[in-house]
Amino acid sequence: MADFGAHRGEFFAAFTSEYPVSRALLIEADPALAESLKKTFGNEADVVHAAAVAQNKQGTVTFTRSIEPESSSVFKEWSAAHGIADQVTVPTLDFSDAVKRLGGRLDLIKMDVEGAEIGILESASTSDLVSCGQLTVEFHDKRPPFTRRDVDRVCRRMRAEGYAIVMANWPKLDDVLFVNLKSVPAAKRIAIRCRVVVANALFIARRTIFGSGYSS
Repeated sequence: MADFGAHRGEFFAAFTSEYPVSRALLIEADPALAESLKKTFGNEADVVHAAAVAQNKQGTVTFTRSIEPESSSVFKEWSAAHGIADQVTVPTLDFSDAVKRLGGRLDLIKMDVEGAEIGILESASTSDLVSCGQLTVEFHDKRPPFTRRDVDRVCRRMRAEGYAIVMANWPKLDDVLFVNLKSVPAAKRIAIRCRVVVANALFIARRTIFGSGYSS
């Protein structure tokens, strides 16, 4: 598995408490958080201090740290919404690099990179997307530089690549699961499609009845 935007390792810790993981890659741009991840999970995962970026943007990038750490981003305007703490230059890592580091196959990717997810998924190669089983992505379209149209464009691309989509916080797109149907045996794809339809229907019903989702 790979965790793009691992932060303090909350997702990784919760996931590994329930499921065995043979290889893991934790990617975090904030140098202080990356160092903390190495101390906490260094024996369980490969921790990389880098900003996840779109394909072919290797090198370094300016990472803006927000007063609210969860809003720190490679996009200064995104971080500024909660106040800027400082800016640091960090190395970069793209989707293809992550796939290679894990031997060309990832069962699960979690992505929460404060806006960078748009460019990462738009620029990822078809071959790299084929190598992934599932992606759980938090999209950020509430503030510039991205809008709902950008997210919709990415979703269309993922569908074209053979992914089914579960919107866990319908009608918002801040909690989206992509399931790679090409990674599922042909005989089981109809069953998976049916489960996706049921899951989406349940999330829509929850939102309709209770008027709220998991996140604001």
